[in-house]
This record gives sequence, structure tokens and C-alpha cells, in this order.
Amino acid sequence: MFRPSDHDAELTEEEFRLLREFIHERFGLFFEESQRDSLRSRLAGRLSSLGLLSFEDYYRYLRFGPQRGEEEARMISHLTNNETYFFREAAQLQVFADVALRNVKERKTREGGRTLRVLSVGCSTGEEALTLAMIVYDSGQFFWGWQVSIVGLDVDPEALGKAERGLYHQNSFRAMTVAATERHFVKSPVGMQAKDVLRRMVSLRRGNLLDPFSFEGIAPADVIFCRNVLIYFSDATTLRAVRLFYDSLHPGGYLFLGHAESLSRITDTFTPIRFQGAMVYQRPETPR
Repeated sequence: MFRPSDHDAELTEEEFRLLREFIHERFGLFFEESQRDSLRSRLAGRLSSLGLLSFEDYYRYLRFGPQRGEEEARMISHLTNNETYFFREAAQLQVFADVALRNVKERKTREGGRTLRVLSVGCSTGEEALTLAMIVYDSGQFFWGWQVSIVGLDVDPEALGKAERGLYHQNSFRAMTVAATERHFVKSPVGMQAKDVLRRMVSLRRGNLLDPFSFEGIAPADVIFCRNVLIYFSDATTLRAVRLFYDSLHPGGYLFLGHAESLSRITDTFTPIRFQGAMVYQRPETPR
């Protein structure tokens, strides 16, 4: 029988290795040796919930348990950092508004297309995807026959559930002006909700950015945002992810990473473009 103190079980070196390799393989997240205590504290509650006595038991449950898929979904909520807010990293968003959207529209006009597809990978509770929708809407460039699709992709079902509900509180609006908030949101008894015109532009799906099937039906995207996700990845899994981004982007499309993330030692398949306060990567029009 489970005893309350059992969730304080030690995470041995071998258990840490097994769990770290499993998490790295499935989700790309990489825990350094120095993060052993952090991993133990994040997962200790799962042992308690399942009535398991050791982290080895938990590893075996993840590998062979009858409800291992459901447990993976619960586990990832304990491993990811869902800290986000509207209009985060303003310099990049300015490049998206002033450069990427204009260039995409010019290219699509030349090609005779009228679709705009933007992908927010690691969308968490939806603030980034809605931010991109606000920027597209305020640009005024994609009305009158344009089909606009902004897709938020995340592996964490709990975060996606919050994004689906679409209710936000003061902390999410720390970088928004009062005027912008009033323009795009309506008050409700339990928070602020994006107006319907924005919510219709955004769709959400659960998916793993290392799984090619997660991108089915999205590609080719014109712009991909994946910010502050790859900092938790090893170089090997970063390369796997970036290759999928490359394959999912329209030639000439743009990739936005977090300000602390770089592809310089990972791959040269993208062209880096420097702007004041921001770095953006572009898939070349023709293969290298």
C-alpha cells in the first residue's frame, strides 16, 4: 500500500539516466547532470498519484504500463515551463509585422496565392498564437479573400486546455497597452477573452515537434515561431526539430527562434538575417 512519505524516494543515478533518455527521446527535453534534483522534484508527485515506490517503477510504467500514453501527457505538464504573455520579445514581433508579413504577401501576390499560414510551436496557453493573430489583423493586409490560418501546436494537453478556454488574466497583459487590450479583448466575469474575430483565426492541436505527423495538414507554412523551446534541447534533437521546420516551411518562409537560441553551430540550411534587437532565419528560395 502507498504511504505518503514514499514520494520522497531518491532518484538514483541509474534511474536518472533511464528517465532522462526516455524524456529526451520522446520530447527532446534534455536534463543535465546538475538537474537531477530538479527532475526528481518535478516527477515525485507522479509516483504519489500512481502509488509507485520508486522512480524505476515509474520508468517501467512509462514504458510498459497499460495507460502509459495518458501518463506521458500528465508527465509533460510537470516538465515544461509554460511562462508566457502577450507580445513577448517585441523586437522580433516588429520584424514579423514589418518584414515577414509584407514579404509573404508580395510573394503570394506574385504566385497568385491568397493564403497565410503561421505556426506557433510550443504555443503553451495560447498567448503567442493570439499575439500573431492580433498583428496580422492590425496589419490590414490579409482581408478580402485571404485565408488566414494560425496554428498553435503544443505537447502539453493541460496548457492547450487553457488555450482552448481562452481566458486570460492580468499577468498575460503585462506587455500590452490598455488601448490594444480593449481593441482585442472583452471582459468576462472570470477574465479577459479574445474577441471572436481573433479566435476564428487560431486553431490549436496537440503534437510533438519531433514527430513529423504533428505537422500534417499545416505545411507549407509561411512563418514558424518556436521561441524559448529549443533551449531545453540537446544539439541532436534541436537538429531534428529544425529539419522538420525546414520541411514544413514554404521556400522563402521565416523561422523565429527565441533571442537566446541560435542555429550557428547546428545547421547552415537557413539564412540568418540580423535586425536591430532580433535575429530571424529564412528558408532559401532554392535548396543549397
